[in-house]
Amino acid sequence: MTSTANTVVRDAAIVYGLTFAAGLCMAAAGITLENNSFTAYLWNLLSGVLGFTLAGIRLSANRAEHLAWVAVTLWTFNLTNIVLGLQTSSAWIHSGLTILLMASLGGSLAMILTLTSAANRRM
Repeated sequence: MTSTANTVVRDAAIVYGLTFAAGLCMAAAGITLENNSFTAYLWNLLSGVLGFTLAGIRLSANRAEHLAWVAVTLWTFNLTNIVLGLQTSSAWIHSGLTILLMASLGGSLAMILTLTSAANRRM
């Protein structure tokens, strides 16, 4: 593993924190999965993509490997939702697909942003 464990845990905590904050904001606005599932899922997805973009933008080498470790760590962090009774085991397993989508979109956006900034520096 080329990424250090501390960096992976830090970046997973960033993604977790952003999705948690988005969840709190949605709850405060009265948006729940029961009354508006599309909006809740979209905000969760976008906050996760932002977190993975922030994690990926710091790296130029081994970005995909690092973000894969961050995704696995984030998915493992989410086991606490089962322990707390906030999520079922099957929902946790399915959440891995959402995390994979977040990591893919965030990593792609980080790559685009770093290529754009590198091109601007050459000019």
